[in-house]
Amino acid sequence: MKLQQDQDITVCTPLDIALVSPSELLACDYWSKTVYLVDTIKGGVVAKVSTPGRPRRICVLREGISAVTLEGNQVQFLKVGPGSLTLDSVLEFDKEVHGIASLNNNLVLSSVNPSGIEIMTMDGKVICTFDNEKAGREVFHSPKQLTNSKDGHIFACDLMSNTVTMLDDRLIVMRTYTDPSLQNIRGILSISRDQLLVCSMRNHRIVLLNTRTGNTTALLEAQDGLSYPYALSYCHTQRKLFVVSGQYPKFIQAYNIV
Repeated sequence: MKLQQDQDITVCTPLDIALVSPSELLACDYWSKTVYLVDTIKGGVVAKVSTPGRPRRICVLREGISAVTLEGNQVQFLKVGPGSLTLDSVLEFDKEVHGIASLNNNLVLSSVNPSGIEIMTMDGKVICTFDNEKAGREVFHSPKQLTNSKDGHIFACDLMSNTVTMLDDRLIVMRTYTDPSLQNIRGILSISRDQLLVCSMRNHRIVLLNTRTGNTTALLEAQDGLSYPYALSYCHTQRKLFVVSGQYPKFIQAYNIV
């Protein structure tokens, strides 16, 4: 996989992004308490909505519905239409939530203090949980980002231990990946059955992790214009990778696969 840098998108300062169509992505701006719908072709804002708290991580649940975790203990659902973005319902929890993903039409959420992961229905009914006490060992220190693969696995990155952990759809740990190239992991994204993209922020790298072999390959580095990668999204149709980059202000970098 070879990449060539495209035009940056600087319409907001996001912490996370999620592709909703080949031409639009959602970007959550923590500092302005705003979620933007961004045109990935022209680089402009299509719509935006203010959130009741600071948005952290975002994911697409199904067509027309997305969700974002808010600083503290809330998940805000969003309705996404052609050129429109509006607030929907809110879920509130008794713990601080960070990462968010979707699996089999259910929500997957990660939390810290205590560190754990839960799968629940869209109305907040818990289906299964994983935490260190249940496992009898400290698997997670700070699982702040999640992604899911099409074959039903969940991946959680831990920025404190610099690990990526694979769990099945019952939250049973299948494997934990470690590598010297993974430093201060902030974002992860499953792009195929055996391939995971990992944001290694400290050394300014996007690393391609083969989840079958555990091998890693540096895909993008500082020499490619990458700086402090924090989150990412991939468009198979455009063959384009979008990366939240920079210390502050953050912006969205685009790379074409050539």
